[in-house]
Amino acid sequence: MINRKGYLVIITMIGTMITSGNVLAHTTVMSKNTPTNYNSRDELEGTTGLNNFSIPHGCDGQPVRAMSIVFPNGADSLAERTDTKESVTLSDHITGNAVMGASPAVNSLFKKINILVGTVPSFISHGEEKTEDTRAFVFTNGSLRDGFTGLIPWRATFPAFKSDSCATALTVYIAIANYCTKSKNENDNDRADIWMGRLTEKFNDPDVVSVGFWPYLRVVRDLEKNPLPEGCGEGFEISVYPSDEAIDEFLPITGYWPGGGNGGNHGGHGGDGGHGGHNH
Repeated sequence: MINRKGYLVIITMIGTMITSGNVLAHTTVMSKNTPTNYNSRDELEGTTGLNNFSIPHGCDGQPVRAMSIVFPNGADSLAERTDTKESVTLSDHITGNAVMGASPAVNSLFKKINILVGTVPSFISHGEEKTEDTRAFVFTNGSLRDGFTGLIPWRATFPAFKSDSCATALTVYIAIANYCTKSKNENDNDRADIWMGRLTEKFNDPDVVSVGFWPYLRVVRDLEKNPLPEGCGEGFEISVYPSDEAIDEFLPITGYWPGGGNGGNHGGHGGDGGHGGHNH
């Protein structure tokens, strides 16, 4: 069992939200309109794809002015078997990181886009060992009016499952913050919407943190080309989450609650409307 302070993910609540359609009210990875063999948020192992984050509303009537997104790519990310909650070592099951070479596309909603890069477990890209990769996106100088839907396009490569692993899928949980006002008053619920399933030391207000709900996507194993080894039975799924420390380091934006933040210039690429990244 993963030992993590304040870990409040409620799987039954997530399932209820997804099946009831309430997930449409939250900022998350946008569902595909025409899924084929897989779930509408599934990505096939070893592929590169274009995704969108969907912002369906502002913060209690206020427009979204800034946004940050944290991927579970660090060595401190929390990985577990989805069924038993037993901790696992992610590198025993996949090649690479949960989301590799993530890069945001230029969009009209935010004038400044930055990629925050940090240390990750080593992986091979185009025959070269990499030890740094995207940890977060930061979008600032924007204004998405409440009542309008915003789409944030981004591109990434997804890992392959190791041939000797019994894992059939990897659910990748992503922390997203929509910032609307620069109020530090914790009675102002229009200051932010924080989309992640648990509280952290910095993000400790349940009035704006979506305790029990996570934005997510799933990487699924190609069982035809990469079948399970003998003895695995039906196999099992794995979940991976960003750590509290990664969330508290990369999710804040300078000038917005809860204070601190990176301002979009924390070891990153990009600038005034620009962006950078890795190609896979």
